[in-house]
Amino acid sequence: MKDNQKKFSRLPLKGMEDFYPSDIRELNWIIEQIRDIVELYSYEEYLGPLLEPIEIYAAKSSEELVYEQSYYIEDKKGRKFILRPEITPTLARMIARKSQELKKPIRWYAIPTCYRYEAPQKGRRREFLQFNADILGEDSLYAELEIFKISIEILTSFGATAEQFQLYYNSRRFIDAISKHILKIPENRLPLVYKVLDKSDKMDDPEFEKYVIDSFQDEYIVQGILKLKEAKNLEDLLKKFDKIPKEFYDSEGYNEITELGDIIKEAGISDYCSFSSSIVRGLDYYTGVVYEVFDTGKENIRAIFGGGRYDDLLSLFSDERVSGIGFGMGVLMLSLFLKTYNLIPDFIGEKDYSDVIYIASINEKVANYTIKIADIIREEEFPCIIDYRFKSLKSQLSKASELGVLVTLILGPKEMEQNQVTLRNMTTNEQKSIDYNEVIEEIYKIFDELEDLEDN
Repeated sequence: MKDNQKKFSRLPLKGMEDFYPSDIRELNWIIEQIRDIVELYSYEEYLGPLLEPIEIYAAKSSEELVYEQSYYIEDKKGRKFILRPEITPTLARMIARKSQELKKPIRWYAIPTCYRYEAPQKGRRREFLQFNADILGEDSLYAELEIFKISIEILTSFGATAEQFQLYYNSRRFIDAISKHILKIPENRLPLVYKVLDKSDKMDDPEFEKYVIDSFQDEYIVQGILKLKEAKNLEDLLKKFDKIPKEFYDSEGYNEITELGDIIKEAGISDYCSFSSSIVRGLDYYTGVVYEVFDTGKENIRAIFGGGRYDDLLSLFSDERVSGIGFGMGVLMLSLFLKTYNLIPDFIGEKDYSDVIYIASINEKVANYTIKIADIIREEEFPCIIDYRFKSLKSQLSKASELGVLVTLILGPKEMEQNQVTLRNMTTNEQKSIDYNEVIEEIYKIFDELEDLEDN
């Protein structure tokens, strides 16, 4: 009889992704390498819920993120919740909840799955894994330096060089100082300055110029914004302005950006870091230093990742002021960067069977004995595969060899009757029968012998 039942699509939802075992191995390899770096700086892992009240994002994140790029759900009582598009507001809520108990500075990291309703493209999915690290309760610029160093060390740990990536930094307080003291932009229009500059690398020059003109009709302001887009050097930027009042040089923003430059130089990471006045970041809660890391080649035109300082995010939940700085790194975008420069070894996606013990069972009559032997092996924390198909011994040994197994146990009626196992060294093809209670000792001997051969 023909089955007329409708067949569903085998593809995941648009913007979502299936991860097969080889994908997961690669993903875990990347994450563990990042985890190793942040834990060297004594960061601790945390995680919050997938759903949060939409209000805590609407209050501090950009309107575009909340109202155009987020997934909502509504419960039976009509309350709206948001599937987290990023985790920093959750971090702020968690810190505010137990702030008095937590010793500061607080160094935490998380690896959340996030969701954004936007057009899928290279390096961007609607469901994505992100690595976040933040330090809270440290007001000095040495917190920025620590976050910069972690960011750089993550990439260099994979083998990336300063010729392949660059960390571009700026300060929103510096942009405030330019806007207020040089361009004479009213304070209530500062958010528009950030919004415009954040679009600068997403548009071609004519389109961006029109966008600036439409946003600021004043020619002097328009030209000033265009200068901010073009600048890649602090000194060159300031030379572009004819008159710079003393108040600008006395401002917190100017002093912050110059002091940060000095700290970067003293720390010996200048090769990896460059000032860029067009970097402002799109989220409204950033208040100070911001940065983005870019591939210096032409393969990946979007930022690999970025972050910045937020001074009053906790104000949503508490009167206590706790400043923080951190970054969010999309694992997919990082993976694309690493693949561009062949920094992910080919073997990472392959399962390693070299420490797996393969048990070849002659027939089903020995199944229970086989399981007993497998339990002994697993208790010693050796991975173990039982071949339940009971095909010919030749076929099972061939399978073990294909997988790259180094030790195989052969079990048949004879071995079961005598409480023995036949142990086979797959490298030398030598085999011998031993009592089952000697199996662990003999396995260790084979691995030791193989290790000695490799060393010699």
